[in-house]
Amino acid sequence: MIYLPGRAVFVHIPRTGGNSVKNAIASNCIGYGIQTCVSTVPSVYPKFDRVQGHQRAVVLKGYINEWNNIYRFAIHRPMQERIESMYRFIEKLRKSGYCDRPNAHPEIRELICRDNYKEWIKENWSNQTTQWFTRGDYGEDLGLEVYNYNELPDRWYEIRDKCQIPRCELPHLNKG
Repeated sequence: MIYLPGRAVFVHIPRTGGNSVKNAIASNCIGYGIQTCVSTVPSVYPKFDRVQGHQRAVVLKGYINEWNNIYRFAIHRPMQERIESMYRFIEKLRKSGYCDRPNAHPEIRELICRDNYKEWIKENWSNQTTQWFTRGDYGEDLGLEVYNYNELPDRWYEIRDKCQIPRCELPHLNKG
């Protein structure tokens, strides 16, 4: 999640290019006079201290009073592609020795280092669809514009302009 007060909120669905989006926005807003709240760093907005990186829109709406007055967006990637991307990401971490790191985050280590990580992901991600992240508890439309993952590079300038942020490129991070 990245929130730009008075401008936009990005709902980050896992394995959809969200770290690239957050990096592009944060690196061109933080320190340039554009208020920014990134879920992965300590927030200057105390009420956001418990907001997770992959938070559902229905939860974020409860934190953001101006929800209906700002640009809201997310990125869709088919579930099977997301799962396969997560497998590749985990395998990359395992090969890099993540499981042997003494300071590895315990919850992340539990997933990365388990023998049955593929079964765990299939079982635990099955309900985490794009609609689950972007709609209300009963399927109500929360007004998010959802972009197709494969079109993200071609649509980045449109997204950037709707977020009202300076011109910037979209990096390609966490390729899994």
